[in-house]
Amino acid sequence: MATAGLSLTACKKDGGGSKKKSERARWLNKPTTGTTEKDGKIIKIPGIEITFYTPDVLYVYKDCVEASHAPEGPDAKWIPLVRCSSPFEESSSDSDWDSDDEDEDEGGSRVLTIFVTDKSDMIINERSTASYKLQYEQAGFQVDSLNYFDEYLSKPGRRGIEVVAHTVDSDTGYPDQEIRRFMFPKDDVVFIAHVDYPYGQDRSGINSDWERILWNLQFNEDGPLFE
Repeated sequence: MATAGLSLTACKKDGGGSKKKSERARWLNKPTTGTTEKDGKIIKIPGIEITFYTPDVLYVYKDCVEASHAPEGPDAKWIPLVRCSSPFEESSSDSDWDSDDEDEDEGGSRVLTIFVTDKSDMIINERSTASYKLQYEQAGFQVDSLNYFDEYLSKPGRRGIEVVAHTVDSDTGYPDQEIRRFMFPKDDVVFIAHVDYPYGQDRSGINSDWERILWNLQFNEDGPLFE
């Protein structure tokens, strides 16, 4: 999937000693398929130790499924875990579409994907935000916001960096596509939620679904999200 900005390189760390890999990091080298419950509403992937609960109410992304886990992203090191799609999504590549064909009332959304990758290639803290901002700008993005959160969406322990940026059409000079990304570490891996959609359309439904979907990704050690 060729989503906007997916090939951006991560912040690199220098040096670092040897350390035994966690079960999550070992899963990255040999991903295994999880299981579903309640007619596919609950996705459990034991190796990466996550449970995803498909929200009961979604406005744009009506279908959330376990991804194939084929590597993507920078140096093919990002492993997709869960993908949520909209019924009006085009079947062609995300990098080749005509926004005039999109349903403006639905926000012209794209696929929302949650990835996981090795933490050794990334730094996630408040100091690293300046480095990430520079990388996005050097890659041709205009950064609308890039912030570090101790508790993203008020979810305990969910610290990370959120970036909202957009690209500009070289022919017209106007913004054409917006991306939203949230990167949050756990043990020695980093989870990355990503979505992109046409710039300037009504984003209220996309934003609502984004919050519900990210809240419903639960680490197994934190216990069930719903009793």
